[in-house]
Amino acid sequence: MTSRGIELVARVRPVHPGGFFLALLLVVSGACDGPHAPGPVQAATRQAVVGGAPEPGFPAVGAIVPVSPTCGDSDAASPVTCTGTLVAPRVVLTAAHCVENADAPQVLSVVFAAETARALGRARVRAVAGRIHPDWRAGAHDLGVLILAEDAPVPPVPLRGAPLPADVVGRTTWVVGFGLDEAGRTGLRRGGTARVTAVDPGAFSIEFAPAMSCGGDSGGPSFLEIDGTEHLVGVTSFGDLACTTGTNTRVDAHADFLQAVIEEVALSPPTRPPLDATVDACTARCEAHADCPLGMACVDQPGGGRSCAVAGLEAGRFGAPCSESDGARPCVKAGDACRLWLPCAEETVDGGGCSLAGGAVGAETCATLLALALGLARRRSRPHSR
Repeated sequence: MTSRGIELVARVRPVHPGGFFLALLLVVSGACDGPHAPGPVQAATRQAVVGGAPEPGFPAVGAIVPVSPTCGDSDAASPVTCTGTLVAPRVVLTAAHCVENADAPQVLSVVFAAETARALGRARVRAVAGRIHPDWRAGAHDLGVLILAEDAPVPPVPLRGAPLPADVVGRTTWVVGFGLDEAGRTGLRRGGTARVTAVDPGAFSIEFAPAMSCGGDSGGPSFLEIDGTEHLVGVTSFGDLACTTGTNTRVDAHADFLQAVIEEVALSPPTRPPLDATVDACTARCEAHADCPLGMACVDQPGGGRSCAVAGLEAGRFGAPCSESDGARPCVKAGDACRLWLPCAEETVDGGGCSLAGGAVGAETCATLLALALGLARRRSRPHSR
């Protein structure tokens, strides 16, 4: 349930107006702008799991948040874009529209804590890759995973593989998410019950009873008790704007896809080379994100070829240590330190601006936070994602 929640945060309540983090958030909100439900537009209810309550349990349910590349931006202030469930030590199950493509995960972390603002560093695990169901399209097969850089600090929820019971219509499920609460804030794990109203081969529908997932809960789990055991049976996909009805992607119908990803990651856990800020990133070529250190992404160079850049920024190199941005040059995270980020095309510094091959440009151009202008495109005209 991302589009409503994230667009509200990005357009109405920016964390740092005019800053790099806001630009990053705006693009991530585009990545999570998934299906939109047909029908008349209604006033959005700004709650997470409407009718629910703070959920101290389900530690494997985490908040998916963007990571700002700039020093000084607090991780605790990161708004929630989606929700996900740990199903293997390094695999987080979520909605496909929360993953979007291979580029979006490079600027995402998953927070495993009941409240994101109070999460300790160990609870924040960086994503390094993502997978989406190969048949994903608007309103169908809305299932994806984020692959983590290291094992999560909590045990995963087992995928039991049990099919939905024949009598599931009319039964209640337990929905969990980190979306917007009554005060318009995100980041608190909440849960409540909803009722199953219909079942399709790849999804099932729910209505509030008295709870319902809402803005920011996309990708979150739906649990059903089967033979005395809670099973993860659904992933929040989309619903109406008033947060009274919703659609969940069935986990059992997509078990083969999930199991293949889990086995792939178990056999070959993702690794990244160590970050060395003294290496000229502009000359260190790459073919894929996996060739770059954690926190960096493989991006196109203006003159051709590809190189590693701080994830969310255009091609460049690390400069001098810093405590704040220097005009056009942002002060970025470089491992445990902070350094200026300099564009690869920069030749001379003149009057506090920067000159590039082809002429002088302004600060916004020479140090633009591209924030995944690697190809992240907004997808519109879909059922209303959550």
